[in-house]
Amino acid sequence: MLHLEARGAMARELVAFALVTFFAVGLAFGQTGETVRATIPYEFTVGSKVLPAGTYTFAVDKMGLKVESASGTVTRAAIVSRLSGPNEFLRDGSFVFDKAGGALILSEVWMPGADGLLLHSIPKGHNRELLLASSLDQNRTVSGKAAYNLTCGRCHGLDGNGDKRADKFFQTTIPRLSSAEVQGKSDAELKEIISKGSGAMPPVEIDESGFRHRLPAQDVDAVIVYVRTLKQ
Repeated sequence: MLHLEARGAMARELVAFALVTFFAVGLAFGQTGETVRATIPYEFTVGSKVLPAGTYTFAVDKMGLKVESASGTVTRAAIVSRLSGPNEFLRDGSFVFDKAGGALILSEVWMPGADGLLLHSIPKGHNRELLLASSLDQNRTVSGKAAYNLTCGRCHGLDGNGDKRADKFFQTTIPRLSSAEVQGKSDAELKEIISKGSGAMPPVEIDESGFRHRLPAQDVDAVIVYVRTLKQ
């Protein structure tokens, strides 16, 4: 993310650099043909325009980011920079919104299989909303093992037999997922624990692009399927 704090001449130099970077990046993006189509379930702001909930096609061209509605209305936004990626959960596309004053401002767009695009940045004092394209596609199959390794495995151990370092850190014996006690729970019970937490355990979250969010429902299901393979 870009967090620029400067004054006087330094500020002018940074602005000039940003403008040069934008035009250079815009031309490079225009050659990629990156595109993603998704239904945004709420009103949001892109660039300087407020758009209603609906289905949009997001595409990169030489002018920046092109956002086209189902009716053909086009809105454009400047691309500030490219963000490194993707990873297991962002590779199918995602959208990051900054929450400011009750409004949702489109901050990042991650094209399928490509790096992210930074459109807007608020340095501090706001929340963020992540919309995974995968969460909109209920037919998508995610790797339960990958999701487990990036979330549950850090405390419960990659094999489900626990991690003594995690036990020491949290000063408790973390349940072994391979145990009969855990494996005896129903899928619904495991889903409730993963989604809402239990006792001292918070809801399962994953760190993506510098912020945390809960797993989409189908990814939780994939984790549960994988957990079943850890049975002793």
